[in-house]
Parts: sequence; structure tokens; C-alpha cells
Amino acid sequence: MKSMTKILLSTFVLLIAFSGAFAQDAIEFPDPCSISGPKYGEDSATAVKNLSLYRENYKQWKKSNYKNDAILYTIEPWRYCFLNAPLASQNIYFDGLNIIEYLMEQTEDSLLKERYIDTLFMVYDQNIAAFGCSKKYGEAYILGRKGYDMFTYRPSDDLAMYETLKRSYDLGGDESEAAVMSIFYKALDMMIRKGKADTSLIFEYYEKLTSSADYQIKAFKQEIIDKPADSASLNRKLSLYLTADGNINSIFDPWASCEQILMIYTPKFDENKEDVEWLAKLLTLMDKKGCTDAPLYFSAAEARYAIEPSPQGAFDLGKSFYKVEKYSDAVKYLKEAVDGLEDPLEKASALLVLANTYKSLGQYSAARTAALQSAELDPTNGRQYILIGDMYMQTAASCGDNPVTQRAGYWAAADKYAKAKSVATEESVIEQANARYSSAFSGFPKNEDMFFYNITNGSSYTVSCWYTEITTARSRD
Repeated sequence: MKSMTKILLSTFVLLIAFSGAFAQDAIEFPDPCSISGPKYGEDSATAVKNLSLYRENYKQWKKSNYKNDAILYTIEPWRYCFLNAPLASQNIYFDGLNIIEYLMEQTEDSLLKERYIDTLFMVYDQNIAAFGCSKKYGEAYILGRKGYDMFTYRPSDDLAMYETLKRSYDLGGDESEAAVMSIFYKALDMMIRKGKADTSLIFEYYEKLTSSADYQIKAFKQEIIDKPADSASLNRKLSLYLTADGNINSIFDPWASCEQILMIYTPKFDENKEDVEWLAKLLTLMDKKGCTDAPLYFSAAEARYAIEPSPQGAFDLGKSFYKVEKYSDAVKYLKEAVDGLEDPLEKASALLVLANTYKSLGQYSAARTAALQSAELDPTNGRQYILIGDMYMQTAASCGDNPVTQRAGYWAAADKYAKAKSVATEESVIEQANARYSSAFSGFPKNEDMFFYNITNGSSYTVSCWYTEITTARSRD
């Protein structure tokens, strides 16, 4: 086995010799589908024979989990196909990656290993030149895989690695693989810290990458609903994008202070205040990072709405007015957003801000209605029930005429906090609901007061105030 492997290693050097033509001292990318000619090359009979021979042995090797001797009879016919029939099958390139990585593992010669790495990258490049126009496994996909291997095997060539991953994502967009999204953002962060890329790119690509991850997450969640029989496979794919989203947010966190965002984007505002796309990205970024009370957010929201009135623009402007406590103006724009937004989750978000605005105006019944409408559209949020519970506690004293009935609102509030905890998927919301429940519990009446006013612990009680709720009477002791 070892002697045969040595022979194959030495014959494989002939293929490595070609790799210099593909090495990227300058950052250049192959032209997709630039290889032309007959599918099986000039000698089709020999090519078909070698393709069949290499594929059959490769399948046997793969079936053994890449452990048996079939690899020894795979390399030479594969090499012939790579050099003489590059258009015969895209499998030549996918299989070639495993073959070359196997050869890398067989040598302890560091120089030879580096030449194998060059060859690995050459295989990616020729794949693009041969099949880069493929819809599913085209240039974007191939560059993503290549960039990942560059990060693994040659991270010192940081500029080439970064440009490869960047081009992959720029071409692939929302269809990019989860791992490519993660590793590209990590490479971008590294380049910025080395002073080799502009800091604003960390913000620009944060918005793009999280949007792409969200796109895939929503798509897979819908597929799981539509195709329950495939849920195991779909959940595995979903988890990859959830992990990527988490990785991207972790990388972004050190850059995520409002102070940093304002420092970078405030000087750029005047030159971009008529660019709707730029304004929209800035508003999304500031919203995600909780910077909506900054004057820049208000200015951007006003500028965007003035240029292009839209439901989303009205939502942004409504949030701005809410933050600066201009509640009447906020209601106007938030209602416009609710009426115009079509996406259920976006409409739910607008309704939740509208509910908070009504609460600030003291219009509790309208706030409760908006919150319940939001909960119906976004049933796993939980914040809507916390808002309703807060209003129940805030107005409890005005909803009764004795020490027990004036505390009945705390029972109703506790029910809402329990509901929030039961439906919420975010840990921070669950923790907030737990804390609010404890506050509500401390407001429950004493057992002796309930006895005095003939209200039994555990009995049903109807709160009749600006709202009507059936709850359960409970004491705090």
C-alpha cells in the first residue's frame, strides 16, 4: 500500500506542474465556461474509458468511507480526464478535491503539500472555466468552496482569500451557502483589523449577510411547514443558517455600538441623503442595534419618506416620532404602515410599536387591541403580552373599590406574563416575562384581605375595567 502510494504521488507531480498557470499571485478569476471543444476531448474513446474507470473506482473508495485501496486505481484515470477531457463531467472537479486532499494527507513533505494546495486551487479554477455557468454549482458556489479551503489551507494569503469569498457572496447573494457567509464575514473582519479594508464594509455586509440568512431561515421554516415528511433534513439545513446568523452577529458585536455607527455614518449622510437604498440600509442597521433614538435615525427616516413614501418608510418615521415622544405624529405614520405593510411579521412589528405609542398616550384600550393584533400575526414573540400585562398592573388601582379588587389587575397581568413566557422563543423575552411575573405576584392581595371580602383563593374572578378579563384569584402569602 505505502509503496504504491509513493509511486502515485510521484506520477501526480506531472499534474502539479500545470498548477503554476492557475496560481493567483495577482487576484484574477477564471472566465466561467471559457473552455471549449468536444465534451470528451480529442480522443473520445480513451476519455470515456478513463472516465468510467475512475468513476467506478472512486465510488468503491467512497463506499468504503475513503479507506480502501480503490483510490490507487482512481488517480491515473482521473488525472487523464482532468487534463484531456475537462468538459466530460463536473464530477471530475468535485471528486478531484477529495483525491487531492487524500494525497495531501499521505505526504509529510511540506513543500509537496504546498504544491498540492496549489493543485487544489487549480481544480477549483478549472471547474469555473469548464462549468462556471452552471445554475446550481456555478461560479459563486465554486468560489465559496475555494475561499473556504483558502481560509483552511492558506490563510496567510489573506487578500486572495478575502477577494475570493467576497466575489462568491456578491455573485451568490441570498443563495450563498451558510458556511460561506460566516467565513466571508470573518475574513472581512480580519482584513479591516489589518487595515486592508474600509471599516464601513463591516456594516454594509452585516446588513446584506443577515438579510440573506433571514431569507434562508424563513424559506426553510416555510418548507418544514409545507413538507413535514422532510422535516429532519430541512431542520439540519435550517440549523446551518441559524448558526451562520449567530456567527455573523458575534463578529459584528464589537463594532455594534451606536457611537461607532454614528461616527461612521453621520459624515456620510449629506452626500447620501437622496439615496433611498443607502438610507434604507442605514435605518435597518440602526434599528437592529437599538440606535433609533439618535438624531441621525430621525433624519434618515424623514429623508427616505420624503423621497419615497412607502409603508416601510412610514414605519421608520413612526418609530422616530415615538422615540422623540411626538406620539400623535407617531400614531399617524404607524397606522399608515400597518395599513400598507403586507409581510405578517413586519405588520406585527408596526402594530407593537403602535401599541406602545397608544400606551404612552394613555389610550390603553387601543393599545391592547393593537397588541393583540400583533400577537396574532407574530404568535411566538411574547412582547405583546408583556405590554398588556404592564398596562393591567399600571391601572390596577383604578379597577376596584377595595384592597382586593384594586389588586385584581395583578392577577390578570400575571396571566399575560405567563402567556408571554409560554409563547416566546427569545431568551431575553422569557427572562423579562419571569421578572414581570414576580412583580405582579408581589402585588397580589393578602390572604386575610381576600377572606375579609369573601373572595376564595383559586376561584374565578372577572376584572371589569377598561378591559374585561377572566382570571384566577390568588394571594401572595
